[in-house]
Amino acid sequence: MCRFVCYKGAPVLLKDLIFNTSHSLIDQSKYAKKRNEPVNGDGFGIGWYPDFQGEFYDPEPGVFKSIEPAWNNRNLLNIASKIRSRMFFAHIRDASADLPVSQPNCHPFQYGKYLWMHNGWLCEFEQMRRITLKHLSDKAFSGIQGNTDSEHAFALFLDEIKFDQEADDQTILDALFKVIDKIHYFRIKKNIMSNAEMNFAVTNGESMFITRFSTIIKCQPASLFYAQGVLEKDEHEMTEIVSNSTSSEKVVVVASEPLSHCEANWQKVERNFCLHIDKNGEVKSIKMPSVVG
Repeated sequence: MCRFVCYKGAPVLLKDLIFNTSHSLIDQSKYAKKRNEPVNGDGFGIGWYPDFQGEFYDPEPGVFKSIEPAWNNRNLLNIASKIRSRMFFAHIRDASADLPVSQPNCHPFQYGKYLWMHNGWLCEFEQMRRITLKHLSDKAFSGIQGNTDSEHAFALFLDEIKFDQEADDQTILDALFKVIDKIHYFRIKKNIMSNAEMNFAVTNGESMFITRFSTIIKCQPASLFYAQGVLEKDEHEMTEIVSNSTSSEKVVVVASEPLSHCEANWQKVERNFCLHIDKNGEVKSIKMPSVVG
């Protein structure tokens, strides 16, 4: 299992959430609490939307990936200390069995304006990989650079939205649900009875969509939480998310594990629900209409 963070709100230095929280993503790369294996050292990635305005506006995100452990990469700290963004994704990887540690396999995956991450795994993916590829368009097939289940799911998603850079929120949401249904269908066709955990995160730079899903009812998906409020620094310059504030600069953070020790500020996303954070930062928790679970 991997760990990830999704952020939307007032402009913030990436380091404030990736490094400077009491249970930051860097901390989780060595000491994750809500999974059996605490280490996520098989690479990392960040994707951010530049906070440019006017003639410098750029709708496509920047992406930086490395196969080094996140805790051991000085470039990550340097970059995160200089980049300010209103929206970013960050991911630390624990590679699935038999999958190589390589840059193409690191998240987030990007196409145009879209970023995609996955926490979880499709058990016995190799048995369904061929049927997945068979259902992809030539364009989606050609875009796959690695061999993770996560990137194949992203290819399915891009086909569902027809690679449309201006797809609206409902189209993206419907496509995300269809991807999960397709994966379930492929697994049934190949008689795969094991669990598939699909905590998918996707954004177009304005809205975010994050699922918490598993195909077997008795199995809980990978953990997922969110917090709303404002960011404040304590006396040790650590970042905290405070909910009881009148500030208009509200933020939303979605993470595999709460980023602070004050878990009361964090709400658990229920099994087989999807969070939709729209362009205005409004959060909706949607029961997924999938035939599964």
